[in-house]
Amino acid sequence: MMPNSNSKQAFTLIELLVVIAIISILAAMLMPVFARARAKARQSSCQSNLHQLGIAIKMYVEDYDEFMPLWSQAGGTPDGSGRLPGYAGTWDDIIQPYMKNRQILLCPDNPYGRQYRSYSMPRYVSGIEIGRLANVVEAVMLMEKGAYVPGTWDDAAAENFHQSTSQVPDQRYFHFDGKNFLFLDGHVKWYTKSSGPFAASYRTGGEPGDCEYPALPPVGDWPPG
Repeated sequence: MMPNSNSKQAFTLIELLVVIAIISILAAMLMPVFARARAKARQSSCQSNLHQLGIAIKMYVEDYDEFMPLWSQAGGTPDGSGRLPGYAGTWDDIIQPYMKNRQILLCPDNPYGRQYRSYSMPRYVSGIEIGRLANVVEAVMLMEKGAYVPGTWDDAAAENFHQSTSQVPDQRYFHFDGKNFLFLDGHVKWYTKSSGPFAASYRTGGEPGDCEYPALPPVGDWPPG
């Protein structure tokens, strides 16, 4: 009898194994690409958060005679508990009436968790009159830092690129070994840990971004000069 030309032949075991091997190789090659694409999407989401926070702060400034909000209305020293007695009055609480959504305080790539406030205000712009600044393009309004929930005194301020929390200087970065920065003119830019604002070393043996560490000179949050 002549074989039926319309009959279907199944794959052999060897052919199936070859196909599975090819698919596995392709998956291994593509997974890092997909992972990086997702990370870039989270970085873009964070930059969008900062843009919206910049708009909220600008609205506050327009209502308060061109003065920036204070990073906190309370004094004291952080003890790691996350809160001081009474109302801390942090910058994110102060601008809350101008924010459409408190979720914009949360970076999706925050290494400590997505529930924590992810942005801090440098003290040198806290409460200042914007009109007195010579260069708003290079003055940082907010930077990525934070391991506490919104409204917390700790981590509400920062001036050190390596700072990830006020209590644990363990140099965790939010995006690709770097962080996003919001400037007073409203633009947002990502920098690597050795090239961004506050990425300087002022002590022997230091590296860019060291500005200060506990018990090591220079002491304090302000870079010298």
